[in-house]
Amino acid sequence: MRSQKSWRRLFAAAIAVTLAPLSSLAEERDHDRDDANARREFRDQWYNEAYGKAKKAKKGGPWSLEFRKFMNEAARKEREKYASQLPGISSAIAPVTDPTATIAATGTTWVNIGPTKADYLQNGSYSLNKTDAGRVRNIIVDPTNPNTLYIAFSGGGVWKSTDGGTTWTPKTETLGSLSVGSLEMDPNNSQVLYLGLGDPFDGTGIGLVKSTDGGNTWFAPVYLGNASSITDIQVVPGNGNIVLATTNAGIFRSVDAGATWSQVSLSTGYTETPSGWSIAHAGGSKFVITLEAQPSAASGNTQGQVWVTADNGATWTRATGVTSTAGLERMTVATAPSSPTTVYVLASNPSGNLADIFKSTNGGTSFTALGAAGKRYSNGNTEARQVSALFNTQGWYDQMIVVHPTNPNLVYFGGALHMAKTTDGGSTYSQVTNWLGQFSLPYVHADFHAAAFDPTGGKLYVGNDGGVFMTANGGTSFSDALNVGIASHLIYDIGSSAGDRNAVIAGMQDNGTRVRVGATSVYNQELGGDGFGCDIHATNGKQMLGTLYYARIYKSTDGGLNFASASTGITESNNSSTAPFNTVLTTWKGDATGNTVYTFVNTKVYKSTNYATSWTALGTTGLPTDIFIRGIGTAKSNGSVLGIVANAGRVFLTNNGGTSWTQAAALPNNGLSLSDVEFDPANPNTLYVSSVAPDGTKAHTWKSTNFGAAWTVSETGLPAGVPVNSITVDPGSSTTVYAATHLGVYRSTDAGATWSRFGTGMPLVNVTDLEILQDSSLVRVGTFGRSVWELTP
Repeated sequence: MRSQKSWRRLFAAAIAVTLAPLSSLAEERDHDRDDANARREFRDQWYNEAYGKAKKAKKGGPWSLEFRKFMNEAARKEREKYASQLPGISSAIAPVTDPTATIAATGTTWVNIGPTKADYLQNGSYSLNKTDAGRVRNIIVDPTNPNTLYIAFSGGGVWKSTDGGTTWTPKTETLGSLSVGSLEMDPNNSQVLYLGLGDPFDGTGIGLVKSTDGGNTWFAPVYLGNASSITDIQVVPGNGNIVLATTNAGIFRSVDAGATWSQVSLSTGYTETPSGWSIAHAGGSKFVITLEAQPSAASGNTQGQVWVTADNGATWTRATGVTSTAGLERMTVATAPSSPTTVYVLASNPSGNLADIFKSTNGGTSFTALGAAGKRYSNGNTEARQVSALFNTQGWYDQMIVVHPTNPNLVYFGGALHMAKTTDGGSTYSQVTNWLGQFSLPYVHADFHAAAFDPTGGKLYVGNDGGVFMTANGGTSFSDALNVGIASHLIYDIGSSAGDRNAVIAGMQDNGTRVRVGATSVYNQELGGDGFGCDIHATNGKQMLGTLYYARIYKSTDGGLNFASASTGITESNNSSTAPFNTVLTTWKGDATGNTVYTFVNTKVYKSTNYATSWTALGTTGLPTDIFIRGIGTAKSNGSVLGIVANAGRVFLTNNGGTSWTQAAALPNNGLSLSDVEFDPANPNTLYVSSVAPDGTKAHTWKSTNFGAAWTVSETGLPAGVPVNSITVDPGSSTTVYAATHLGVYRSTDAGATWSRFGTGMPLVNVTDLEILQDSSLVRVGTFGRSVWELTP
């Protein structure tokens, strides 16, 4: 299955005698998958410092309605100010160089270097020769030309293919948000697209934008009441002026092709504005929607309901028969194109498991429960014997349902770890896929969100947290080929090294830890689950570090082919109560051996002097008991100087190697949610701090020249109010500083006094990490939705 690559892996394992036993990885876990529940909590903590607070409802991203609108306006300003540097603009620009610092990094163009392909995906003892992409929200097949496909990614925007998926082009690079909640094509005109910004789970966009030329250009966003996420859109067949939309703040209707919208009145029996999830056309003037009538319930019953209209959405009536004694929450509806009065509803319960599947034969007026949760799969296995296992407690997150275009009894359902189908309208069920390719089932990535048939029903496309997959034989086999060429991974962190200039390691949301193959855009998954902090040794490119959640650290000495557990000494490792969900690694650039690495848990910092073979805790004197550490920085010129940023907008510093800590002065106009601390490589008294606070009125970058005794806001020229993920001082020029922001990379050539956008060709994208080699000869960034980029001369 792995052929030559497998031989290389096994050979490397045989000679890797300096590591802890390789079996330790398998002993700790045979395979990993992401935890969408924990990820949601982490993002709320990261942006809103929600430590120890009640859990939020199981929908909506971490940003407020007001701040999402603020970010749209910030993107508009940057789009106008830096038009010549953004993708799709052909006018020439001057080279982006720094004439005041001859050895600072130089370059003119950002180039995407993948991942766009994988030779294999390794997850514990499982290895698959597959390629994946980022999380999918919608799949559109042009009914007039099935070779034209659109894929909407939760963080990577909209991609289009006109050759059946052989090649792809991104179509939303400058919108300012690549976070997508929904995408729909007007059935009356395939050139008209409606795009709802803002992934419903952890996205940050807002508004609805429209294209009338197949995605080449987009109108300015229109806001639908107080909605921050548009979950589904339907255009009335035969009347393109009427458009319906479900949102997290009600159901909306437009009668002027999306120019203006009005909220539909529904008497749900609850005082809250309902949160809608899906819409389906049930023939003629009938549409069916699903919603939660009490969406703010963080636990218990959110009161899932189904409603139907017979007048294209002007008035609505609640459907009957959709009930469950355990309660109903999120539901998804689909109709049979060949028999529109046949309607199916996939429903979850308050535990996140399958409540039931409901069926209507009268266009959604009334439903009958199929009792699906109590039925066994005809090909059940040890992972899922009954249909009730479909959601695996993530029914609030994983839902997909689609009916074959010519057979109303053939229905596919997607959940967490597998996809299932019924061929007899819901009497019997069988599993179709498995997330690890187990039990003689074809591999398709976990966590299903979207599906679409081609017009004839010959091809079925499904979308999940690992991209898009296609079957042309009813699910007997699936192809991953459509993922090749798409750079839409959600990256948390990257690592590069002068020891191997081509090498890249990247930690990704739900797509593991990937290692680049040579100078290609092929990245192979070496660790499963969620990948976070990662690093490549400064002088030995064969040594790499990767991480998973809760301070789980892994080390490779063979260029990333094999990893072994490397958390020895970190007592909180793999403890969700005492370690953060995101694991962070920071190296000390002043160590000529490249072996000094730092990480942290909630309340303390750990140090390794042998590149993660073992770890020792630093002191906690001076640190408060209520601390949650969020980031750590080291001073290249003085190994005894460290800094940490923590909750409550606090900065703590040490000049004795971490024996004790002192709280720095307060940051002016501090909106909390600090993200990074960075020292001038030549002067440990000069340091920078950044913030990701979702508040446009607060500062997001500060500078101190007296070891934290006083601070000044340092963001003139930065997009005002926009979150800054990290600050990096150029190793060869203390006056050259880089800011990785939610709209791209910015640079200062006067030590933070002023800033401007850096480089050309990069979208308006959330840049999560910036890496620069110590000789300033190479700059790379990781992005949340558009993979890895490299600055080229």
